Amino acid sequence: MQPKTIGILGGLGPETTAEFYLDLVRIATVRTRPPVCIWSLPLNLKKESEYISIGKHISYYFSLLKQGATALQKAGCERIVIPCNTVHEFHPRLATASGVPITNLIEVVGTEVQRRGWKTVFLLATSRTLKTQLYQKVLSGFGISAMIPNLADQRKLDSLIQGLLGEKESKTHQGFLEGMVARSKSKHIVLGCTDLQLLFSASANVVDSMHELAADTARQIIS
Repeated sequence: MQPKTIGILGGLGPETTAEFYLDLVRIATVRTRPPVCIWSLPLNLKKESEYISIGKHISYYFSLLKQGATALQKAGCERIVIPCNTVHEFHPRLATASGVPITNLIEVVGTEVQRRGWKTVFLLATSRTLKTQLYQKVLSGFGISAMIPNLADQRKLDSLIQGLLGEKESKTHQGFLEGMVARSKSKHIVLGCTDLQLLFSASANVVDSMHELAADTARQIIS
């Protein structure tokens, strides 16, 4: 059976796109590597920061995503994946506009959380992802409650994520994240931002959205 060609709509940020590609290839490679195309969005850095934190530039983002999806379709991709949680607020519009299926990352993660039998999770994501209720809606449909950081911690988390997008890591990040998780008193964590995999590892108590998308995409390639 000929494997499906996957299109990655990436650049959100570049390091995570690269990690996602590597993770996908590791999982999907049996005797041959999977056919994959990557379209990296030419994002304006200031607009990226303002979108993540305060939800500006909606039309700008959708236009870039639609342009990228069209390019991947023309390249012969049979399915598109977007390793970024926040822009999944555009998923319904993109899926309608696209001529090929686009995986819904939020639903993939929700399905995995349900499979693990978790009833309550601590959700780490951008302010924009929380405001659009992407995860809260999907998780509640599975009967799962989502706790979120307090306002002060969320502002620090947004700043941390924007630093990761700029490929700036700090030893203080790990301490902040560990402290925030400890204060939540939650046993189960959902990384609702793919960039956080740069600081966390998937484990029995952590669902990493980037890894779950890679695993699901690998299954799609050979199905």
